[in-house]
Amino acid sequence: MTTITYYPDGLVINGHAEDPAACHGISAISQMVGNFVQERNWGNVVITEGHLEIKEVKEPYCSNELFQAMAIALEDIAEQYPDCVKIARG
Repeated sequence: MTTITYYPDGLVINGHAEDPAACHGISAISQMVGNFVQERNWGNVVITEGHLEIKEVKEPYCSNELFQAMAIALEDIAEQYPDCVKIARG
């Protein structure tokens, strides 16, 4: 199971979805955004096996279209794979 927890200043993704399509989709989307945030110094990013954090995103970027697009994509995956992905609010 993958849990995606949204926070006011970012998100944390933990675990591996049992379905490879869900796992690969979540990984590709979140790592792309994490790399973008890290390269531009918008916030703090931690990526380890089965864990990704994008936290302390600077205020001007929190509601950025990039994050909105990521949230839409991750929520679409969660709807398609409800047994593999859980969305939470922290």
